Amino acid sequence: MTKEEILVREIIGPGRNEIRGFVCAVQEAKKLLFGERVSREDIFVTRDIYPAVAKRTNKKVKTAARQIERVGNLCWDSLDKSQKLRYIGKALNDIRSPQDMIFYLAYFSQYGKPYFVIMSEEWSQLQMIETDIKPVRAEHDPYM
Repeated sequence: MTKEEILVREIIGPGRNEIRGFVCAVQEAKKLLFGERVSREDIFVTRDIYPAVAKRTNKKVKTAARQIERVGNLCWDSLDKSQKLRYIGKALNDIRSPQDMIFYLAYFSQYGKPYFVIMSEEWSQLQMIETDIKPVRAEHDPYM
C-alpha cells in the first residue's frame, strides 16, 4: 500500500470502495504541486488530473472523474470534526467540491501536516521576511 492509499483507508475505513482512482488523483496532484512546482491555481483537475488518472487506471476520463468525485465526497462525509482538524487543519462545514479533498490530502501526504496549517506557516514566514527587509540608506542621507 502506498502512503496515499493508507491515508484514504484511514479516513473512510476498510471496505469495498474502489479508491484506486482517487489515490492516483492525489498522487498526480502531489507530482504537479511538489515535483513540477505548478501553482495550485494553475492546476485544473479536468485537464491535468482526470486524464492522467484515466490513463493510469485504463478507464474513460468521464468514468475516472465520477469515481474520483465519489470517493472525494465519501472522504469528506467520513470526517468528523477532530479528523477535519487533523487532516485539513480547520473544521470546515463544507467543501466547494470533491476536488478540494484531492489537494488537502496531497498536502497532508507530502508534509504530514494539514493544508491550512501549512498555509498559515507559509504566511507567517512571508510576514517575517517582509518585516526583516528594511530599506538601506546611504550614510549621508539626512533623513536617517
